[in-house]
Amino acid sequence: MAEKAAKSNKDIFFLILSLAIIIGSRFVPAFGGLTPDAIAVLGVFFGSLVMWITISIDWPSLITLMALGMIPAFGFSKTFAGAFGNTTVAFLIFTFMLVYPLAKTNFVRRCTVLFITNRIASRGPWYFVCFLFAAVTFMGLFVSPSVLFVAFMPFLEDIFKVLGVKKGGKTGNMLMMGTAFCISLSSGMTAIGHVWPTMAIGYYNAATGNDVNQFQYMAMGIPTGIILIVLLIIVFKLFYRPDDIGELKPQKAMGLKGTVPKADLREKLILGVVFLTVFLWVAPSLLKGAFPDLYKTINGWSTAMPPLLGCIILFITKTDGERILDFKEASTKGMLWGSVLMTGAATWLGSCLTNEEVGVSLWLTDTLSPLTAGLPVIGLILFFMTWAVLETNFSSNIVTTTVVSSVALSVLTALPAGSVHVGAVVCMVGVSAAICNMTPAGQSTINTVAIGSGWTDTKSMFIWGGIFAVMAIMVLSFISYPLGSVVIG
Repeated sequence: MAEKAAKSNKDIFFLILSLAIIIGSRFVPAFGGLTPDAIAVLGVFFGSLVMWITISIDWPSLITLMALGMIPAFGFSKTFAGAFGNTTVAFLIFTFMLVYPLAKTNFVRRCTVLFITNRIASRGPWYFVCFLFAAVTFMGLFVSPSVLFVAFMPFLEDIFKVLGVKKGGKTGNMLMMGTAFCISLSSGMTAIGHVWPTMAIGYYNAATGNDVNQFQYMAMGIPTGIILIVLLIIVFKLFYRPDDIGELKPQKAMGLKGTVPKADLREKLILGVVFLTVFLWVAPSLLKGAFPDLYKTINGWSTAMPPLLGCIILFITKTDGERILDFKEASTKGMLWGSVLMTGAATWLGSCLTNEEVGVSLWLTDTLSPLTAGLPVIGLILFFMTWAVLETNFSSNIVTTTVVSSVALSVLTALPAGSVHVGAVVCMVGVSAAICNMTPAGQSTINTVAIGSGWTDTKSMFIWGGIFAVMAIMVLSFISYPLGSVVIG
């Protein structure tokens, strides 16, 4: 124990020394022909060298990236492009790492209990259904859908047991389907740790040079999701009509209140860092009108900088002598490397497909012109939304986002300027990719686990997932597009 404490104190000393070298170099005046930026780079070099030799070669490297990104000559976009190929890949890596420790806490159970044991949820079965769906959707806004569903399943089984919900009944089937639909949908409502919205934004940025920030995407995605969940509950109540819904007694859920321990310091720190990250994503848009210069500075940090900062805080912070975030564990268990690698490859592939010199974009435009030439704007939107929603239910969400976004960009950017809001349509593809519960192939982890649980079946998922898909196409085309055209720059 004494040896461990000595190692911890040594790490703290060298970390402070390294930060002093890195930060201090920014205040050294130019000398000997060296510019301030050159001195800053040397400061990062020597500070990083101290950390790599004395502390570790893994997580201290994130401090190196942070320091280089703060140097005006490089900025975060160039830094991430130089280190990872593009900002999108860096964003996913840091976000996956950031939310990993959250999944290891009791946050999922605590959050669900908070939603389903309030007074309104206790008023009746349908009130309970609303709050259960709201709980999983809220958590899904910033937790990977596959991770959330797998983590939530054991607790959902406990809820069914406490409430006396029986297997084979329509209520259990409805709750399982609704949970799967809402968790999948939530992955398209924000780009926080979610691959397909992030890819869609990345494609739009690569093809047009314009960016969509987190606030703009959420201003379109979250209202879309809320409308769809309300419609889903209405359809379940009016058309699915579970005959055993009256047997569900929400008051019994009160017994779950004492089953989840109070949040400890570790969980509070993790939540605090996650909320800080979300704040840094959203705050710039709120400051744009009042403080344009500050907005420009913060917005220039790119979407990958806030989770990078969050990871650094969690790597440095310790509770009970242990770092909150362990690099080896997070990089092996918390990273969806397949998604990260495909995102990097698919983002570059999308850029190649839309490159004017290559000619694929022109060929696609010419080929699809006979099909789309006579369509009004709303017809084009319906075409791409229907394509995206149908494809994502029978293939990978990532493949759907790549194919539909690339073709949409090729076709829509060739139209007269101002005739269609390209950014809104491409971002809507990111939402469409999350409407994926008709078949096991749509969202393999969620759909197969839901069907394999015995609470629902393939036929139910296909029928009601299909109805949900049709509603999504209508909402995206007639509500989300006008909204996205206003909030997305």
